[in-house]
Amino acid sequence: FHSVVLAGVHDVKSLKIKFRPNEEQKYNSPWNIAAEFKVDMNLQPFEIKPMLDEYCKNRRVTMNTQEIADGLFHYTSGYPFLVSKLCKMLDEDVLPTKTDAIWTLGDLEKTVFHLTRETNTNFENVLKNLENNPDLYELTYKMLIEGDYHSFNMHDPLVNLGMLHGIFKNGYGIKIHNLIYEELIYDYMTSRTKSKILLSGYNVSSVYRLPDNRLNMELVLTKFQAFMKEQYSKHDRDFVERNGRLVFLAFIKPIINGSGYDFKEPQISEERRLDVLITYFEHRYLAELKIWRGMAAHKKGLAQLTDYLKRQAIEEGYLIIFDQREKKSWKKKWVTVEGKKVFMIWV
Repeated sequence: FHSVVLAGVHDVKSLKIKFRPNEEQKYNSPWNIAAEFKVDMNLQPFEIKPMLDEYCKNRRVTMNTQEIADGLFHYTSGYPFLVSKLCKMLDEDVLPTKTDAIWTLGDLEKTVFHLTRETNTNFENVLKNLENNPDLYELTYKMLIEGDYHSFNMHDPLVNLGMLHGIFKNGYGIKIHNLIYEELIYDYMTSRTKSKILLSGYNVSSVYRLPDNRLNMELVLTKFQAFMKEQYSKHDRDFVERNGRLVFLAFIKPIINGSGYDFKEPQISEERRLDVLITYFEHRYLAELKIWRGMAAHKKGLAQLTDYLKRQAIEEGYLIIFDQREKKSWKKKWVTVEGKKVFMIWV
């Protein structure tokens, strides 16, 4: 070998440290400088497409390779392992179950859903690095769950650490590297919260299913409100208020499990929204989770939700307002905004 590349490790200076008795740790040499690595290891759609073209030629598979390449990039941000893993699952798990050798975006979406529910060494490393670094976990929590904005600065040790482990990327401030990692981390954080609360008796899936395979979202929110009211009186209030959004995700998961899935999208805004688009059989439901910031912000948030409903061609929306004022109202009501019906609860 003429050269060795160490990818994804600390600078060489932190790999070799002298340990002297009764003295602080010292680096070997100030001249041991690592070479800057500027190659973007993420695959772009124009790099994914030729590989798919070659695959179609060799395997006699039909697909819109540009569309699938764009879809792969959308979910993975070009992370090589994830791109390869999804293609492998599509080839070995999805394609053999089909009567025709055609890949579609629907096939890709199903594969993403299954991938986020499996375990592998890559996923284990992501979660291990969060678990072993409480400050990194806290920053990730604030970004995903609380909707905090954090500027990108490689001189920030936590940002640097998150980039090093492939968890963060630079995108108008730091973001989770890809949608699959987002879903993985959501599920992990939800499981940690779920272990501290008792959900049984509230989220039995059959209770919420309507005759035409629709989801009774009004009942879901009503039961969630009742659950939160009980938890608020029995448990540490600071825990319930801080983890309210994760509690809802833990609440809804067993209800839709096996019949649908949920996509989460944190929004950086005054109300720190978290939009949850739920697919249940062939039906879709949009729930928005936000913190109460006053009536003016509430009206603005309703307008944003209505606009989102229009773009998604959904007639009804659902709004969960986490009211952190000392005296909670525990209200619930339907409102109509610009022709769209919205069911709201305060918790």
